[in-house]
Amino acid sequence: MKPTSKTIVLSMILLLLVVSSWIIYTYYSQSPAQVVLLVYTPPVVQPLLNNASREYMQLHPNVRIEIIGGATGTLLNKILLTGEGDVFVTADHEYMLNASRMGLVVNESIKVLSYVVLALIIPKDNPANITSLDDLVSKDVKIGIANPSVAPFGRMAVELLVKNGIYDKVKDKLVIYGDVGQTARQVALGLVDVAILPHVAHYWYLNDTSIIWLNPAQLPLMSCQMIAVLNTTKNYQAALEFVEFLVEYVRFNPYPLENGYVGDLDKISSITPYRLEELLFNNACMGYVK
Repeated sequence: MKPTSKTIVLSMILLLLVVSSWIIYTYYSQSPAQVVLLVYTPPVVQPLLNNASREYMQLHPNVRIEIIGGATGTLLNKILLTGEGDVFVTADHEYMLNASRMGLVVNESIKVLSYVVLALIIPKDNPANITSLDDLVSKDVKIGIANPSVAPFGRMAVELLVKNGIYDKVKDKLVIYGDVGQTARQVALGLVDVAILPHVAHYWYLNDTSIIWLNPAQLPLMSCQMIAVLNTTKNYQAALEFVEFLVEYVRFNPYPLENGYVGDLDKISSITPYRLEELLFNNACMGYVK
């Protein structure tokens, strides 16, 4: 009996399915297993991490980056509770040094990621007509800051007010939010008159906010954002390679500088009105620069 046209077509389809299945099986069985890196990051650098991670995953299709955001203190507690994670980014040096003392990070992997400075961020139309720290005292305004107990830039905001002798005069005007990201959203929406935030927060809402730079003598001791591999990682080499990629990315890729992030202190004056010698950074931020 001669095969019908229908039988021939069905046979060809079956053959194609078998060949396709074999090709797919061969490809995936020979491809490297996907590595998942869990990265904890504070809001101050999360936009930067989001962009860099996308680029990294395009370059390394076998690596998937999962980012968990939150105030640095909250993230530290989460790492302690879960015992999970591969990379830890902190909004300041103190939390990284604490993580080091607690044995949570691989000390040899600690590096400086970026430098930012405090500024006054105001709604675009500046309804309260704020021009300086003095206005925080003399005017009836709402002042947004991040929670000082878990957010380093909230703590630094308080340090700034204390240094300039106005904390007791304005403490009842403070509106506390969970982290830097939440605080920045409130000022962009005009729900507070001013916020004391890292200068990069202005870049997140360029169309909705303005920035007021302070006199360098008014600024507290500056900090830096730091990054390290966690001791809980099961993929040390992959985590270290991602850390090294991020450090180079911030220093040499145009995106970070275009969005307010400074990875090299020599470039601080290209983003801020300050000369490097006008700013005081903690020694920890200098020791891991190279």
